[in-house]
Amino acid sequence: MPEGPRKRKGVQEATPQKGKKTAASWDNRLKKRPPTCWEQYGAWFWRLLLLEFVIFVLAVIIVLSKESPITPRKLELPPPRPLEGALAPNKVLQKAKKLFEGELIGPESLVMLDGKIYTGSYDGKIVQLEDDKKMTTIAQFGKEPCGTPENEHTCGRPLGIHISEQETLYVVDSYLGVYEVNVTGEYTQILSNTRHYNGYPIRFGNDITRVPDGDFFFTDSDFKWERRDFPYMIFELSAHGRLVWYNPVTRFSNVALFDLFFPNGLLLSADKQFLLICETTQFRVIKYHIGGPMAGTKEIFIDNLPGMPDNIRPSKSGGYWVGIHFATTRMGSYPVADFFGARPMLRKQIVKVIEPRTLINLIPKYGLIIELNKQGEIIRSLHDPTGEVIASASEVLDTGDALYIGSYNAPFLAKLDYSELPEITES
Repeated sequence: MPEGPRKRKGVQEATPQKGKKTAASWDNRLKKRPPTCWEQYGAWFWRLLLLEFVIFVLAVIIVLSKESPITPRKLELPPPRPLEGALAPNKVLQKAKKLFEGELIGPESLVMLDGKIYTGSYDGKIVQLEDDKKMTTIAQFGKEPCGTPENEHTCGRPLGIHISEQETLYVVDSYLGVYEVNVTGEYTQILSNTRHYNGYPIRFGNDITRVPDGDFFFTDSDFKWERRDFPYMIFELSAHGRLVWYNPVTRFSNVALFDLFFPNGLLLSADKQFLLICETTQFRVIKYHIGGPMAGTKEIFIDNLPGMPDNIRPSKSGGYWVGIHFATTRMGSYPVADFFGARPMLRKQIVKVIEPRTLINLIPKYGLIIELNKQGEIIRSLHDPTGEVIASASEVLDTGDALYIGSYNAPFLAKLDYSELPEITES
């Protein structure tokens, strides 16, 4: 018989060893096991990622191509003032009492006559407050319904109030014009908001005062935006504001100052030589001379304030109280106001997709009022660091016994007894 292949000496035939896996057995096991999540869905993951990227790019293109409602300007601020000395934080405002809570909405400006306080409210009324308990409506310029941004322009929104030596109230309604009001409730419109100056009507009448020759000065905060749109003004930071004067005898009127940044509170100095004007979105107060050799010129009274100034009123010490809004925007190592102020293009894109009022409402609450001396130096400040009682302040009425603090959006009037005030800190 033919011989089979001979086995070579010293060579053993390879046989699978028990317990060891061959390449074939690994292939078989891989075929039998279920696919991993990545093997099963990996392709879909990349497709979804690509789809999300495409959607993002399209969204960016749409946002960039959409017209922005604002034409923002750059704002460069110096480093904020340190919260020390006269600006050292305290909790004094948390000791204030809330008067007429839930009954009186948005008492922004305040005057006192014969022991009674007069103020305007968000629902378009001029009210008289007596003994911190009784509230009486004495006038209403607009018409119902009231209470929402949608009907503000027909309801009216009384803001600045000035009392003359003849004990007559002069009121600026943001939408309707300037009114003369008797404390008995009789009123007359002396200037309509439809009056045009250089092609623009009064869009946002704000505060008012009267000078010795009988003329009125009032601030028109913006000829582009109405009061209900003020969040857009804060994001735009543009110089659309004006100081307007009016002669009630000749009925002649004109613009005294153009290109103001959200001109707000207005006050005649004690010597009647100049006006102080709060420029809200510039964080400063300016001085406009109406008498003496500098008449017709303006200069900075104080800048780099620890928040946005609203109204300015006399203090019994001979200085001025200033109500402050959005104080937290100037706090921290890199304040929000400084960051966004320096980036107009970012603000321009943000307001395309997010309502400015929504962003404003996200700002942490912090109540603050400051007192200035005659030289424009901060000598005292009152705080509510959590906004627990006073979240923001528009105006301070100093009676010598108490401070009455109003705010454009507070549902009450605050009262702080003089006994709670800290000592003045001179610079």
